[in-house]
Amino acid sequence: MGEDQGLNPIEYLDRFFDELRAEVRSNPKLAARLVKALGGNVVFESDTKAEVANPYALAAGPKATFMSVFGAMKLGEIKKVLKENNLATRIDMNGKSADQLVEMMYTRAAMKVQERKSSIF
Repeated sequence: MGEDQGLNPIEYLDRFFDELRAEVRSNPKLAARLVKALGGNVVFESDTKAEVANPYALAAGPKATFMSVFGAMKLGEIKKVLKENNLATRIDMNGKSADQLVEMMYTRAAMKVQERKSSIF
């Protein structure tokens, strides 16, 4: 890309932003981080919600927001988020409904957020 002598600065920037857009489209976690860094509010798509939604960040905000994001997920997605964020083991999740798992996720994530806040001071 940098060896083409015939491009002007606008064309180089166009190439850069095309690559950035392609990466953001294929990487929902990166997209969410970039939107937050720009001060935006991330809107979760149904198919990427389990990948992108951060239970710790959402537990630090209003509980209603947390519940609206995770409450709309399927049972398998909820279990995946719990497991990937070290908020529950398989044994913890056995026999629980989606609503019970979301409540457990909120409680545990909120506790960890509080622990981190108190350890800072």
